[in-house]
Order: sequence, then C-alpha cells, then structure tokens
Amino acid sequence: MKNIEKYLEQAHLPEAALRMKVDSYKKHPDIAKEFEYWIEHRKYLQERCVEIEGYTAKKLSELSEFLDGEGAFALLIELRETPEKAMKKISRGFYIK
Repeated sequence: MKNIEKYLEQAHLPEAALRMKVDSYKKHPDIAKEFEYWIEHRKYLQERCVEIEGYTAKKLSELSEFLDGEGAFALLIELRETPEKAMKKISRGFYIK
C-alpha cells in the first residue's frame, strides 16, 4: 500500500482526497495489488487480473486516455461498489469539461 500512497502523494492530492483513495484501495486488496504492479511496471496484468462487469483495468484504460493508470483502477472499484453508476459513466464516455 506504500507504493499507492507515494504515487498519490506525487499527484499532489489534498490530504483528505488522498486518505479517501487509500482507504478505498484498502477495502479492495486485489485491485490494490494490481495497481501496485502497474505503478512498478507501468503496464497492466494480462493474466489472472481482476475482472468486474466484464471489465479489467486494461480494458478500461483502452476506453479513454483519461483512464490510464489510477483512473482505470478507481473505476474498477466503482464498478464493484456501485455497478449501475459506473456503467452509466462508461456508456456516456469520458471527456474533460
């Protein structure tokens, strides 16, 4: 989990947001493990990776440039916790306002 904390700290998140994200990864250690692999190798697992609602982190990252890395793993968590909300987000697409 230290690698995730360090990665998020380097993104200059406010402390409250950083804690919220870290806590979220603590609730989902399988996703956290994959995210730590991505942090270390800058590539996604190809085998034995977490799949939720038909999506893996790699598949999510291919949907939008905005989902590369942490965004893909955060969306995997959202798919697990609130699948309907996450699926709506995916169907609408991703863009910067």
